[in-house]
Amino acid sequence: MKNLAIILLVVLGFTSCKDDEEEMFTSIQVNLEFAHVLNGEALELDGKAYTLPSGESFTPSKFKYYISNITFEDSQSGSTYTLADGYYLIDEAGKKEITFEVPVGNYDKLSYYVGIDKERNLSTDQVGDLDPNNDMVWSWKTGYKFLVLEGEWEYESSDRRGLVIHIGNNDPETEVNFKEFSFDLSSEGLTLGSEAMVDLDIEAEISSLFTGDTELVVHELESTSIMGGPLAISVANNYQQSLFSIK
Repeated sequence: MKNLAIILLVVLGFTSCKDDEEEMFTSIQVNLEFAHVLNGEALELDGKAYTLPSGESFTPSKFKYYISNITFEDSQSGSTYTLADGYYLIDEAGKKEITFEVPVGNYDKLSYYVGIDKERNLSTDQVGDLDPNNDMVWSWKTGYKFLVLEGEWEYESSDRRGLVIHIGNNDPETEVNFKEFSFDLSSEGLTLGSEAMVDLDIEAEISSLFTGDTELVVHELESTSIMGGPLAISVANNYQQSLFSIK
């Protein structure tokens, strides 16, 4: 009987150690998945018409943007982790999910930028998501397009016209349109660190380009091709306020 008890203790101890080993992990796999909506409706390209905040009927044909400098923070310890060479092209017509690994930590804050930092913005001889063949580059002098929205619009009885919004930095040294977005994961009931894999669903609301500090009334614009200047800055300031939310 005594020998049986010893055997049971050994078996239980081995099982416990095995369970502990299975629970231990040295990195966390993070899956960021982006969904795009316009006025809360799922985005569809080349066919579905939506109503813009200023009343125009709008049929989108392109929506894509760069995510970069993804950073996780543990606010308790102050430690941070930023993905090295993390430049990702998110495209409604293509890739909408990013998967990467971060070191184990109790991360409760997430931040990233829309756009390309000045260290890489003027170097267009690059590959992968930064490849100029992705049609997200103006030239080596002006660098990358950070965000692109294109489509056609009409208002009341007007003819259909094109809407082109390309946001980048006309003066790359200022990084005026290189916008940061921050999220308090704990307020969303999320904290990285307890599981080896985490899924984060992020929604982008396109109407935020047209509302905010500057109301963009499309049918009153002199030109519906926005590729720089003060109006592009206003659009970037608009979407920095409410483009993304965690779902």
